[in-house]
Amino acid sequence: MKLKWNPGAIDDQRAIVDYCKKQFGVIVSIEVREKIRRSAKLLKSHPQLGRVEPLLVGCTSLEYRSLVVDKVTKIIYTVHREYVYIHLLWDVRRDEDFLPQATMRRYQDFESEPIWASEPPIEYGKPEDLGE
Repeated sequence: MKLKWNPGAIDDQRAIVDYCKKQFGVIVSIEVREKIRRSAKLLKSHPQLGRVEPLLVGCTSLEYRSLVVDKVTKIIYTVHREYVYIHLLWDVRRDEDFLPQATMRRYQDFESEPIWASEPPIEYGKPEDLGE
């Protein structure tokens, strides 16, 4: 399964790594970047690993899932037939009321991407659709 990133999610990762570099140094920033990448890579082979994100149920037509990277960051993503799409990286210390707003902004980006990004997500509990 492929992994696709919303451009905003790439910016989120960059911002997190830059913040860590300024606050904690280069070594910590590299560790944080690698932790995010390892977590995202896990989704390629285990796309149902994260739970359905309760704060985003009904937010859009997509079923959003979240995977906790560390105690302050989680990956918000959707599962599709041939790929996992990472919409954003979320700092869990932020007010949770803003998560649906941030997701809606990214959803608009998602909808404007080429046709491959607009296919419907795979329903939960349908491993046969994932080629397993």
